[in-house]
Amino acid sequence: MRYKHLKGIVSLSAIITLLLATACTKEWDDHYDTGSYNLPDKTVTELIKAQPDLSTFSKMLEISGYDKILNESQSYTVWVPKNEALTGLDLNNTELVKKTIQNHIARSRITTSGIDNTYIRMINSKYVNFSKEQSGYSFGGNSITLANQPAKNGLIHIINGYTPYVNNLWEYLGATNGLDSVREYIYGQSKKVFDPVNSVEIGADANGQAIYDSAFVIWNPVLERLGAIDNEDSTYTAIMPDNIAWGEAYSRIKDYYNFPNDAGSTARQRDLTRFTIIQDMLYRGRIAEPEKPDSVTSTYDNVFHNPEELFKGLDYEALSNGLAYVTHKMPFADTASFFKKIRVEAEQSFGRTNTGSNIFNRSSYGTAFTASGNYYILVDPTSTEPAVEFSIPNTLSAKYNIYCVFVPEKIVDAVNPKPTKAKFQLTYIRRANGSTFIKRVTPVDNVTNPEGITKMFVDQFDFEFANVVDEKYNRVAVKLEVSSAVSAQEEQTGKYTRTMRIDCIILEPVSE
Repeated sequence: MRYKHLKGIVSLSAIITLLLATACTKEWDDHYDTGSYNLPDKTVTELIKAQPDLSTFSKMLEISGYDKILNESQSYTVWVPKNEALTGLDLNNTELVKKTIQNHIARSRITTSGIDNTYIRMINSKYVNFSKEQSGYSFGGNSITLANQPAKNGLIHIINGYTPYVNNLWEYLGATNGLDSVREYIYGQSKKVFDPVNSVEIGADANGQAIYDSAFVIWNPVLERLGAIDNEDSTYTAIMPDNIAWGEAYSRIKDYYNFPNDAGSTARQRDLTRFTIIQDMLYRGRIAEPEKPDSVTSTYDNVFHNPEELFKGLDYEALSNGLAYVTHKMPFADTASFFKKIRVEAEQSFGRTNTGSNIFNRSSYGTAFTASGNYYILVDPTSTEPAVEFSIPNTLSAKYNIYCVFVPEKIVDAVNPKPTKAKFQLTYIRRANGSTFIKRVTPVDNVTNPEGITKMFVDQFDFEFANVVDEKYNRVAVKLEVSSAVSAQEEQTGKYTRTMRIDCIILEPVSE
């Protein structure tokens, strides 16, 4: 388990404390002008306060409490808007004032020396563009009218505009009307957890157990799994479902997660349904022109082709760490997102058992045939009914076409290859208590092609209960047994062989 701070939850006082306690990082030192200054006695706060055309910003420093911070001994750079640039800003909105102030202050002395086109990390962790223009320098798109004014503990640049605070994706999720459902789910996953790395052992109790001065962090498993949308250092494009889209998606998806009582029942159904709705919500980087790439990949690793259709009719909101598209209807097809083909490679031994046979892994490399994953298994009979059973995890409560893929005997015998015949036994969950039943199937066409790959149709089956496997629920109840249907007489004629070469088991979704 890893731990994660969510910036949207940490208080301002905690941020300020962290800032004051943290040493300047190398990225700021790269911009540090070590040239000799004849430094005045004024601090940054005093330097700003001494200039009448900066009085509005000076007042904002007092409202936010940053006048005291900028009086401290640590070094700061402040890009200060002139009074006229702040006309109309509501100084009675304390939160807005704080956010605006934080968007204009960085640690260390950052002069125009050597600046070309870079992004400066502000004390609120937002990044603002600081660049050299033909006419001079700019900060956040605002022209710098007077640069590099030194103070005892830093310097200031005067600008002709101000840089508004821009929400990141996490903040946007919390501030935007109509996103209540997705916000309630994602925000509700945040937990306060013990942080062993930053906790300090201070002794032991009477039983010799360690006692810690404990540190705690806020951890969110959804962000841990999909993407740190609360982090300014990462950029994402998000497709966020509004309440209408959430309701439609929930109603449509929940029936795929019908669990028996011993596998979580309705509580787990609710949890997995909600996660499924947002599992493909995030994409790395800013996708402002979805018509250009031929595909996009979600952070959940699902690939979507023709992304122009995925984003069709949607407009984005530019945010500090990415783009947010709000949708009234989830654009993902079930079979592209979560109701996907299941493939069990025969050579994978986990969950595989066999009777009346020996199992050998074989490679299709260098032959005229290509097995899935380039490997298959040889089921070598030791009795009249050789059989091998495969576990099939992560079936949903939905309908699938079931196939077994066979490799032909011609892969080893080009002169006189023989077919084999197969029959099957499907184990599935039948009742709400989790009990399993068996369905025996002998397909109408159950003879393999001795000269080529055979994708044999086993059955179309509608699973009433899902069998999704995770750390807590690790029972694989769904299984498919493949056994020889070749009789003793058929084998004696030399027309058929009991030896089976199995490539894989495939379950293909059936969309109604």
